[in-house]
This record gives sequence, C-alpha cells and structure tokens, in this order.
Amino acid sequence: MLWAFSLFRLLPEFRRLEAEVQEHLKEELSGLFARWQAKGGFLALYSLVGLSAEADLLLWQGAADLRAFQALRREMHRTRLLGYLEPVALYLDRGEGEPGPGFLALFPFGLEGDPPEGVRVFRGENLLALEGPPEPLFPLALRQGGHLGAYRTPREALDEL
Repeated sequence: MLWAFSLFRLLPEFRRLEAEVQEHLKEELSGLFARWQAKGGFLALYSLVGLSAEADLLLWQGAADLRAFQALRREMHRTRLLGYLEPVALYLDRGEGEPGPGFLALFPFGLEGDPPEGVRVFRGENLLALEGPPEPLFPLALRQGGHLGAYRTPREALDEL
C-alpha cells in the first residue's frame, strides 16, 4: 500500500473570520474528509494542536494508486478552508497496515534504536510511524524530532484548529 503523510498549519487569518464563517468552512472540509474515509484505502486525521509549533493537522492517507493522493488533494483545493491551511510537509512512502484510534508518532527519517514496547509499528521503506498511548510516544518524539498527533474524526480535528 502507498502512504501519504501531509502536515498543515492553520494560518492566523482564519481566526479573524466570523465564527459562522469558520463553522461553514470546517463543515465543508470535514464532509469531504468523511466521504474520502468511506472510499477504498484509508484516511486518518490527527490533531497536532498544542503538540507541534510547525503544524496543526496531520493527514495519513493510504491508497493502492498514487492518483488517489492527487484526487484527494484536488478536491481539498476546491474547499475554501484549504486557503487557510498552509502545507508544511508531505512524506510519501510504501508500507503495510492501517491506523487505528490513538496517538501517532511519525518519524519521517526513521528512528534511532528500537521502538518502545506496547506500541504498534508501521514501517515504510523510508519512514516509521508508531501508534499507541502518549506516554511512550511523547518522550520519543521529543528526543528524535518526530511529529506527535492525536487521532480525531474529521470534524473533531477541524474543531481543534
């Protein structure tokens, strides 16, 4: 399976919008994400709010074909909220497994040493993702520069922005 990890930062201009406008923009994009979650492959969203100065949202998409990554991004570009979400990074890889709920630590360039016990390991050809409770993942992400996020439904992730 092919993986795409996309990180986004919310621009401050979004917070200056009226609450009703913010709500409408979140609803539009969360509906798109929910539709994509019902398609083949998978789409998982993680909130990095309060856990990263670089990014606020992480999307992990799994698909059998690269065109699915492009199709999702094309549809995202047609939403108005994406005008307020700045892409920070995109990591493409190939690996096995689908995420579940919980915390995710993403290490784009691998990990020095072995992963801690009690976490689920997703090994790509170039990157490593670990899923589990925050207690073992937080210190590891601090020491090794990974991205740490909490699994959320599409609407929950956007409401935390």
